[in-house]
Amino acid sequence: MLADNPRYHAYSKAIADTVQPGDAVLEIGCGPGVFALLASRAGARKVYAIESEEIVHHAHDLATANGFADRVEFLHGNSRKVRLPEQVNVIISDLRGSLPLFGHAVFTIEDARQRFLAPGGIMIPGRDVLEAAIIDAAEYYSRLTLPWRTTESGLDLSRSLLLILNGCYTTHFKADQLLTESKSWCVLDYKVGVAASAAADLCFKAARAGTAHGICVWFEAELADGIGFSTAPSDTRGVYGQRFFPWPQAVTLDAGQEIQVSLHADLVGEDYVWRWETKISAPASAALHFQQSTFQGANFSPHALHCRAANFVPTLSEEGQVDRWLLHAMDGKTSLQQMAKAAAQQFPAVFPRWQDALQRAAELAARFSR
Repeated sequence: MLADNPRYHAYSKAIADTVQPGDAVLEIGCGPGVFALLASRAGARKVYAIESEEIVHHAHDLATANGFADRVEFLHGNSRKVRLPEQVNVIISDLRGSLPLFGHAVFTIEDARQRFLAPGGIMIPGRDVLEAAIIDAAEYYSRLTLPWRTTESGLDLSRSLLLILNGCYTTHFKADQLLTESKSWCVLDYKVGVAASAAADLCFKAARAGTAHGICVWFEAELADGIGFSTAPSDTRGVYGQRFFPWPQAVTLDAGQEIQVSLHADLVGEDYVWRWETKISAPASAALHFQQSTFQGANFSPHALHCRAANFVPTLSEEGQVDRWLLHAMDGKTSLQQMAKAAAQQFPAVFPRWQDALQRAAELAARFSR
């Protein structure tokens, strides 16, 4: 992330221009805490830096090395469960994958805005604009599909193409691969609040003749007034890349030919389900209509879907009984070694050795103990 110069320098300038002496600042998902240190250097009175991973302990070391240990308070945990003693003037985040619609990132940013941002406070980024275009992705498309179309073994693997071509992928494209002008698909305005799901219908016209393989989506980040960066296809390979939504087949386009795209992103559980419907007009070829979804590419079994139904009545498996037993044994009096030896006696088919039970108990303790 630090090696992505456009991103780093844009964030650095936005923080320097936005944070005022005496401000209280919050960074969500701070990682090694670099943005928290930049906020301290800009004059922040207090910086709260929240991170769910263990890297937060190293972040404290970096703050000490730079002389900001007295200003930055690092909090290890989920920001949606954290309470702060005050509201802050600036909230900084970079909770993105290849796109800002990533896991619970939008929920997390919106929760921070509602609970932590003081009236008149500033969000960095201020907004992200998601752009889409039709792309010639011949080389990448071939690498994605060719192994399933032909194999040296003589096996027929073509049925797997249904899964492969209903997935979406992060990669890097160049600007000259775009066959249409880009269209703004979604605007995430963090200053006023954002929804976790997005959908829009877009109409493209081929700027030139060529062969198209799908839809390319990226984002334009607006961090502060006049400060931002782009993850659009270019000769520079940034850390984010672009998201590619392939079509079931390559399509030859004439200049001026219309392509209608309906693109949807819906947060379901821990991740997004993407749907893209494409209608391509004649005359270069017969009119085409594709309907695709990452749900089709997920390959859920009927049993897995049944277990997620609201009316499903679950019964614990033996593995579930083990976890329940171990959690119940965490009574504040029993050591991990004691409970591991008892668990090995209780569940010999699961734990041939008590050391195996110790590993399981330690993982549960790391997640749920205080």
